[in-house]
Amino acid sequence: MIKLPFVEKDKIAIVVVGYNRIKSLSRLLNSLLAAKYSHGDIPLIISIDASGCEDLYEYVEKFEWPYGTKYVNIEKERLGLKKHIYQCGDLTKNFKAIILLEDDLFVSPYFYSYTEKVVDKYGEDNRIAEISLYKNESNGIIGVPFVNIQDGNDVFLMQDVSTWGQCWTENMWKSFVSWRDTHTEEDIQNVDMPERIKKWTRAWSKYFNAYVADTGKHVLFPNISLTTNFSDAGEHGGDNNSIVQVNLLQNDFDYRLNDLDKLVKYDIFANNELIYDWLGITCEELSLDLYGMRKSHNNKRYILSCLKLPYQVSKSFALNMRPIELNIKFNIEGNGIFLYDTTIPNKKWRKKEYSKELTPYFLQGFNLKLLIKYMVTVFPKTVMKKIFR
Repeated sequence: MIKLPFVEKDKIAIVVVGYNRIKSLSRLLNSLLAAKYSHGDIPLIISIDASGCEDLYEYVEKFEWPYGTKYVNIEKERLGLKKHIYQCGDLTKNFKAIILLEDDLFVSPYFYSYTEKVVDKYGEDNRIAEISLYKNESNGIIGVPFVNIQDGNDVFLMQDVSTWGQCWTENMWKSFVSWRDTHTEEDIQNVDMPERIKKWTRAWSKYFNAYVADTGKHVLFPNISLTTNFSDAGEHGGDNNSIVQVNLLQNDFDYRLNDLDKLVKYDIFANNELIYDWLGITCEELSLDLYGMRKSHNNKRYILSCLKLPYQVSKSFALNMRPIELNIKFNIEGNGIFLYDTTIPNKKWRKKEYSKELTPYFLQGFNLKLLIKYMVTVFPKTVMKKIFR
């Protein structure tokens, strides 16, 4: 437990989480120093898990924070990332809210301004489980791009837990902890969410995803990211993996923050929840599975998916417009997305696979020669490393 010598319930604190990556931590802290702040009284807590890296310990102790109170916590025994995040989440009791940043992140100069605005607007709404500073540009479960609909708001809702820059108020965190402490691993396996998440063994976000899906809450995301991720080598990262780098906001502006009921919502399978209305089919009858991520469709009559399934197609849509759901909203006919009636089998069905239109749709004009060259030169080396390591 981190015991702070102060409680400042009128302030949003920055909590930096590190382990043994001095280069990563230095990069993040320098981006914090370069950020723009509306006042000079911002608490910074740097919490370092035990690694024995004395150079890192010395660095954070000497680091100068000119914008407010700095507090350093260095663990004496190894916690592991999950316990470390849980411990830092408990710091919400000391502040109006906390911004939690792992050490391989980098912030926009305007990350703090964004957080202040959205906390003031949505921070006490119990339908919000978390406020994200990171904007997903990919569906990490199946590895394709993700684009959210532009509806005139600068934020949107999604049941996808943010781990690359997030903000919690005390009520948000307490609600999660209460759920976490009363649900078993068996309970989590019964939650309707992607099977890949259920198989995670070390990630704290597995439990937060289950909490969000089980309670029907959402995470608030920005249209333009306020953090980006270098994914440096570590407990869950690679080595400067550019796949998770995203567009970073470079100027501040007046955010369009409508009431929660007027924000677009995506479920934990990345489906726009407005599709039910567009198709005129209720959620009791329709299983939304645009990205083919569901293992079970819970005996619902209709399925909407890009996968080829053993049922009769009632209607099909193209893969032309972006984001993907606009093909349904505007009834663009084609053979990329299929609405199935599960009461009528398709006797000609051969195997479960994605529509052939899916790959060119998500490649978005990528140079195929470059892709082929990459596969020929890099992929064999990667396979050989896995075989002989």
